[in-house]
Amino acid sequence: MNEPELTRQGMFNGQRLNQIRERVKSPQFAVTILLLAVLSYLVLIPIFGMVDRTLMWEESDIRFSQEAEEGEYTLYHWKKVLFGRSARKIFIRPLINSIVTGSISAVIALLLGGILSWLLVRTNMPGRKWLRPVLTIPYIIPSFAIALAWTTLFRSPRAGGEAGLFESMIGISPPEWLSYGPVPMIITMVIHYFPFSLLLVSGALATIDTQMEESAEMQGASRWLILRKITFPLVTPAFLSAFVLTFGKTIGTFALPFLLGSPVGYHTLPTMLFSSLSLGMEASAYILAFVLILITALVVYVSSRISSKKAKRFETIGGKGFKGNPTNLGKWAWPISGLVTAFAFIAAFFPIGLLSYQSLMLIDGRFDLANLTSHYWIGQSVSEIAFGEPGVFHNPMILGATWNSIKLAGVSSVICAFIGLVIGYIIVRNRQSWLSTLLDQVSFIPFLFPSIAMGAMYLSMFATRNGPIPALYGTFTLLVIISVVKRLPYSVKTGTSAVTQIGVELEEAAEIQGATWLQRLWRIVAPLATSGVVAGLMVSFVGIMRELSLIILLITPETRVLMTLGFRYAEEDQVQLGNTLVLLVTFITITGELIIWRFGKGRLAKLSEKQMNLNTEQ
Repeated sequence: MNEPELTRQGMFNGQRLNQIRERVKSPQFAVTILLLAVLSYLVLIPIFGMVDRTLMWEESDIRFSQEAEEGEYTLYHWKKVLFGRSARKIFIRPLINSIVTGSISAVIALLLGGILSWLLVRTNMPGRKWLRPVLTIPYIIPSFAIALAWTTLFRSPRAGGEAGLFESMIGISPPEWLSYGPVPMIITMVIHYFPFSLLLVSGALATIDTQMEESAEMQGASRWLILRKITFPLVTPAFLSAFVLTFGKTIGTFALPFLLGSPVGYHTLPTMLFSSLSLGMEASAYILAFVLILITALVVYVSSRISSKKAKRFETIGGKGFKGNPTNLGKWAWPISGLVTAFAFIAAFFPIGLLSYQSLMLIDGRFDLANLTSHYWIGQSVSEIAFGEPGVFHNPMILGATWNSIKLAGVSSVICAFIGLVIGYIIVRNRQSWLSTLLDQVSFIPFLFPSIAMGAMYLSMFATRNGPIPALYGTFTLLVIISVVKRLPYSVKTGTSAVTQIGVELEEAAEIQGATWLQRLWRIVAPLATSGVVAGLMVSFVGIMRELSLIILLITPETRVLMTLGFRYAEEDQVQLGNTLVLLVTFITITGELIIWRFGKGRLAKLSEKQMNLNTEQ
């Protein structure tokens, strides 16, 4: 290599080195490294800590094994859970039950959501505009509420407690398989989770480029053939995403199988995990939590592989929106609309109506009007009623739990939305950087953790002091941390989508004028990404407000929230008080969502006005 070439090579290397130095010194790089470090500590370290706990002798093991030495490493717990005499009861049966109920629920929810999506987007069914928001309400309602409504309707005295509404009206006791066990678990999970499929599949159907369908129709292909050969393959990635979302939720659900399965000994991995911790079998519980994480991760991995192959074969979703002629249902349009309307109102409003009525019943199991009372809402302490527990608005414990719920959901959702926006910005603006890719992947990992498994991870990590990190168990701070981390994948997705729609021109102009990275992020990106921030706030607030499985293992009397207190009342057969708290959660959730939506709508209106004024000036 001659001297000029060496000079040019040296200049190039120098420029490259200067670029790297500038990037390292930038605030964006520092924020990226900080976020990676914090998320790695809160996402990855708990897994290793939990697994480490499963490999150590516990104090309680000394009673069962002469080899036990507290603090020493062993495979004893893994052998006991996976291959021991009680393995069938502790692990095998709950595993099979979880997979069976989770997969069947996910498939049925997928089919139901897919059919409803097609009716709402691709047909002339009357009432489509107002039916769609009504059909999403079952997901806003806590799954715990739907389970309580089912027990109120089909409760059987044979499993304990009073008779349900069905037996009171008909005079015939419902079969046990309809009251408790896998059938009611699957039905209630389908009702709660089918909106996932509805939202994802309808979104895909609405954005498909219809040129292929129109060409096939012009060539004489029937509607059914087009649907089967073109439309369905195009939305397959959306179907797979919906299945993963639903399966991941159902397999990790705790409260619903606890209420509907535990009374007849039908345990899933989450309920067995909870029982193991209640009995002091921490290592066994952590093993079950690890298995839950592995199952979810495996399903997500397989689904992503299949989805990527399908996406490469059918890359025709271009965001143009559906402009084809909707399918004419003919004489079936109104009957189908009536059927969908009936289902929507039953799924959305019947559980709330039934729980509302039961919250006014003085004595559980008596559904006559003479038994109605407002005691459980406004009553004072009476020793003969509810063990002396006063009504909601006179109960200091419930009022404290209400404030804790609002505070937890409010603080966590704001933090989550802000961090999601920052991570989304870093991902979008640095797509070629391996650091931003790594940050994206690490922030997504909490999605793979079933809620109760993640709660077990944090219990194992923060129950005691870890170096400079104090024991956070029993603190409000720990609840905020786990809520933010668990909801972060959703906020990152909304933040990424919002930033993707913002061009870099305004930022470049501001940078030329001397604006720092933080100033550009706060004054330009954040206001323009209001829609994404609002979406992240709404998703996080709704999820955290009705969360039970995630925090049930971390709650103490000082940090109890409405959902955990309602669960305790239901567990103690104080059905009316449990129902009132679930209704209160639902009311606060819907109210909070409306407030956030109204705030976001106002912000968007102001931004649009400013943009119009700017365009006029230009």
